[in-house]
Amino acid sequence: MIVVTSKFKSLPGRRDDVVKVARPCLAATRKEKGCVRYELFASCEDDVTLQFVEEWEDADALRAHLKSDHLAAFKESRKPLTDHGGVLKIFEARETSL
Repeated sequence: MIVVTSKFKSLPGRRDDVVKVARPCLAATRKEKGCVRYELFASCEDDVTLQFVEEWEDADALRAHLKSDHLAAFKESRKPLTDHGGVLKIFEARETSL
């Protein structure tokens, strides 16, 4: 399984606008082959931080997502709403028990 986290900041007062433009991308991505989980979370510590948490069956599914039209549209529509920074992390994970 591939796990992705993508943390970024909206401009002050624009977090709800980012969430609004993300909704079509969220819906379309959840229908993609290989998508296990695709969520967008807002920080409870400030009013600008957002983070995607994604789970993909494999790297090929993630690669296909990264080329999708709906992701490109979201990235374009969020440009005037965010600070253009962010941290993307990609992990390969396996299930385990304790």
